Amino acid sequence: MREKEKKAKGFLYAKDAKILQLSYAQYKGLMKKVEEAEEIQKVKATVLAELQAFLSGKPVAKRSAKAAAAAKKKIPSISDLHLYEPPLPKTKKEEPAPAPQATDAPKIPPIKKEISKHFNEVDESGRLFSVFKQYYTCLNDACGGMMRVTMKDGICSLWNYDEWEEFAFVDIFEGKLRIAVDPAYTDDLKSLSLCEVPRLIATRHNVICVQVDGLNNQVLEVLIRAFNEAGKLAK
Repeated sequence: MREKEKKAKGFLYAKDAKILQLSYAQYKGLMKKVEEAEEIQKVKATVLAELQAFLSGKPVAKRSAKAAAAAKKKIPSISDLHLYEPPLPKTKKEEPAPAPQATDAPKIPPIKKEISKHFNEVDESGRLFSVFKQYYTCLNDACGGMMRVTMKDGICSLWNYDEWEEFAFVDIFEGKLRIAVDPAYTDDLKSLSLCEVPRLIATRHNVICVQVDGLNNQVLEVLIRAFNEAGKLAK
């Protein structure tokens, strides 16, 4: 009987029904959990108050030492929270407008390879072909229409392509360029060195010839006039 009473001291009984509920150790553990739960509720209430104060712009009240210690273990302070801040919308980078492209000048068609090959075979230095290209380029820039060059039997024909008329002839003679044009331009060229006319041209056209060793403005002006007047002199 004493042994039973000794064991009974370790249990908690209901006073009215004398029914065994739980051991004393279990009771103490349960009460400790209740205290912790109450403390957590207090901390939650404190944090909620801090949050409301923060959102309304009011100063956040300082926690008590006990509350701070408990919150340190359980819930962070509002000042420790990193509130979400939505990122600012990215402004679209404005790219500079493309610079207006300059209108390209009409491209000058290249001289045919057979012509350049012939010039370089007769004059290995390439100097005379370079002079011929200068005349060709200047005429394409200055004439009021399309100019083309063809070659037959070593003689180049300069054409007013729009009128489909030859207005000058060019070949190599005595180490210089020989340029043949209509006799109507004799007065404009009489100060230059006139020379004999190639037989291949003389049988088909009535022309005069001058020799040049470089780009001559007087000859260039006559060639431009001859281009613009192609087909008109014969009429």
